[in-house]
Amino acid sequence: MAACSEGVDGKLAARRGALKGEMGMRVRLVLAATLATLPLGGCGGDSAPSLPVACPRPGILADGADLTRWQTGPVRDLTTLVFDARLTGLNGSCRAGRRDRSIEVTLTPTFAVERGPAGGGARVAELPWFIAVVGPGEEVLQRRSFIERLAFSRGETRAAGEAEPVRLSLPVGEERRATDYRIFVSFELTPEEVAVNRRRGPR
Repeated sequence: MAACSEGVDGKLAARRGALKGEMGMRVRLVLAATLATLPLGGCGGDSAPSLPVACPRPGILADGADLTRWQTGPVRDLTTLVFDARLTGLNGSCRAGRRDRSIEVTLTPTFAVERGPAGGGARVAELPWFIAVVGPGEEVLQRRSFIERLAFSRGETRAAGEAEPVRLSLPVGEERRATDYRIFVSFELTPEEVAVNRRRGPR
C-alpha cells in the first residue's frame, strides 16, 4: 500500500475578485505554522485505493492582516487613531475523519491590538474577521465570519488573545485531496481599509 505523504502547495496565484467584500484583495500569503502531516494507520481499505492524505496549509492574507480604525473625519493620524489590530498567527491541527473520507481541521487565530488616543478609554476592541476555504478553480467552498473581542486591562492600552477554535470538515476522496484545499484567514475590511494596508505594506 502506498505510504501517506504530505502534499506541497506552490505559490498562490492572485485570485480574480475577492472573498465577499474584499474586492481586489491580492492573495499574498503569509504562511502560518504548517499543520503536521496526518499520521494515518492506513490510507485506505480493501475496497478503495490508497489515498495520500495531508493537512492543508492555512495562511493569513497579507492585505488582511491589519485592521486600523480612526475617528470619522478627514484627519487620519495618531491623534485620531481608535485602535490598531493585527492577526499575529494561526495554531492548528487536523485528523482523519470517518473512514478517512474527510479531513477534520481545527484552527485558532491569534490577535493583538493597541488602543489609540481616540479610543476614548474603551475597555474592549471588537475585531471582525473571517475564515474561508478555497478549492480547485479558486472556488470559495466555505466562508465564516466572526467577531473577536479583546479586553484591555485597567490602565493598559494593549491586549492580545486567541479566538475560539474553528472546526472545518473537508471532504476527501479519489477526486479531491487535502492539498486541493487552501484556507485563508483575514480581518473583514472595507475596500478603503484594504487600500491602506497595501500602501503601508507588511508590518
